[in-house]
Amino acid sequence: EAIAVVAPGAGNTVRGPYFDGIAAGLGAERIGTFRFDFVYGHEGRKAPDRPAVLLAAWCAALAEAQRLADGLPLAAMGKSMGGRYASMVAAEDGANFAARALVFFGYPLHAPATPEKQRSEHLAAITVPMLFIEGTRDPFATAEVLDPVLAKLGDRATLYPVEGGGHSFETRGPKRDPREVAAELAPVAAAFMRGHAT
Repeated sequence: EAIAVVAPGAGNTVRGPYFDGIAAGLGAERIGTFRFDFVYGHEGRKAPDRPAVLLAAWCAALAEAQRLADGLPLAAMGKSMGGRYASMVAAEDGANFAARALVFFGYPLHAPATPEKQRSEHLAAITVPMLFIEGTRDPFATAEVLDPVLAKLGDRATLYPVEGGGHSFETRGPKRDPREVAAELAPVAAAFMRGHAT
């Protein structure tokens, strides 16, 4: 039905179990995935690339996914930093953005210690629908900061709260397999894509 172009967060690659869970969960919903790593992750480095390089990687991934999609619609999807840079490309490209929707798994709205320094100004320039899947205990997107940002975006933004979830949707109690956690959230993303990207 559609293709999700998926990017990782700053501390991982799309070869990890979390992204296996996303791909499996989306596949069960008849959504294909096109996973890619940023250059630094592909090369085994820990420090993220410069912003221009991260943005270029997203642009290249979208172009390649579009080439391979055979006309299927695209959605841009990312964990943490991967989602933030997808949103920056969407804001820059405007109506020319290749994807029809954005899905954020834990959007990093601010650093935990500095909630006053928001990474949200560019979101107003995005024209496609956005789904924010956010843990209610995520230190990178506290409700006090997130709620006013989403209110300003109006009907372009949808929030799916994960009760008690942290930045990677981990909850208190026994540790759960990241594959399982991601696979449970994938149908939420798939339903949003069906409503907005297909």
